[in-house]
Amino acid sequence: MDLEVTIREIRRETSEIRSFILEPRPGETLPPFRPGAHIDVCPVPGFIRQYSLAGDPADGSHYLIGVKREQNGRGGSSAMHSQLQEGGTLKISRPKNNFALRDTGGRSILLAGGIGVTPLLSMAQALASERLSFDFHYFARSNGELAFRDLITTSGWSRQVAYHFGLVPPLLNDVLDEILRSPGPDDVIYLCGPGPFMDVVGAVAEQAGWPADAVILEHFSADPPKLTPGADEFVIRLAKRSIELVVPPDKAIIEVLREAGIEIQTSCEQGVCGTCVTPVLEGEPEHNDMFLSDEERTSGHLFTPCVSRAKSKLLVLDI
Repeated sequence: MDLEVTIREIRRETSEIRSFILEPRPGETLPPFRPGAHIDVCPVPGFIRQYSLAGDPADGSHYLIGVKREQNGRGGSSAMHSQLQEGGTLKISRPKNNFALRDTGGRSILLAGGIGVTPLLSMAQALASERLSFDFHYFARSNGELAFRDLITTSGWSRQVAYHFGLVPPLLNDVLDEILRSPGPDDVIYLCGPGPFMDVVGAVAEQAGWPADAVILEHFSADPPKLTPGADEFVIRLAKRSIELVVPPDKAIIEVLREAGIEIQTSCEQGVCGTCVTPVLEGEPEHNDMFLSDEERTSGHLFTPCVSRAKSKLLVLDI
């Protein structure tokens, strides 16, 4: 991670979404970004997640991101919600952009589904400042699930935002038919949200005659990059959660798990009692306990995460 920022403010946007205002440390500046950009965020050691920048690209004083807590996620959003505090620090990357605005000269249609609103907010602010034509459609389950309400309602472009609540097919299709009818030759759709929502938009756009290259997508459910350990580090992969964590040389595995919000039952934490014995699916443990038998150690199928480590660069655990 290239940068360390301070968490200036954490705000509850909805029952599931929190926003984070990140500012540079004293004497430092934040790299500029273009609309649609995102940053990699490391909420706790070993976790890397991508979050879109929702703020005004012209305002270099801070970054603004939104994070939805995913109940069945890999743990990154849970760490963002439960382990970060205002005034704390956070490691992030420089902005990256795989969802950039195009200079086509036509109309831009911004379609946001739920938390997918975040990258489109930076686009709306940039388009408005350049006085370019755009329409913004925000789809959410209910009025109470609108994130960044204050940002939108206090903006100079709030009248260009239309809200759509609780729509499912076929009514969703009917609304999209109306929005996407009669595309101009230089018009572009910018689309972000849950996969099923984007699938419906894509199908309706195709039916309405939109060229495939005029529908620009941003996916929020991409798998995070596989972690590469540094010197004297190794990676543990939790098979049942599809999570990877880096274990540094100065921390026990059990400590890294706890920092990620994952609790394993322990007692002595000295490798004596066997309470935390965990199945190993892949990799070679380095046994430092006094509980397992020689046969169990040789098999490599069990180990004690409180004191044991790894001889291989990867341990896959049945967790």
